[in-house]
Amino acid sequence: MTRGSDEPTDQAQAIMERVLRLVTDCRSVLGGLEHPGQPGESSSVEAERIPHFTLMSAIDAGLIRAMENALKVLRHAPAAWADRADWLEQQARALKGQYG
Repeated sequence: MTRGSDEPTDQAQAIMERVLRLVTDCRSVLGGLEHPGQPGESSSVEAERIPHFTLMSAIDAGLIRAMENALKVLRHAPAAWADRADWLEQQARALKGQYG
């Protein structure tokens, strides 16, 4: 698949891959935000971290829900799409193993 492809199926695949990268990035940021503050850290820095953690958690949950919905659609799609459903399931397993 080439970047900027005009094929809608290629574009759809690229979007799914970007969403999975966003989940990975989001969870990386969450890892840094969930740890308690460093000794001597001001309360204002901690106060900023809490809403950012909440926001990133909500984004992560929404992205995961979107990918679960995509997987449901692919499971009910024609047999020609089975490889995409398999690919998405592999990605989900990898994410669970990494962060789960």
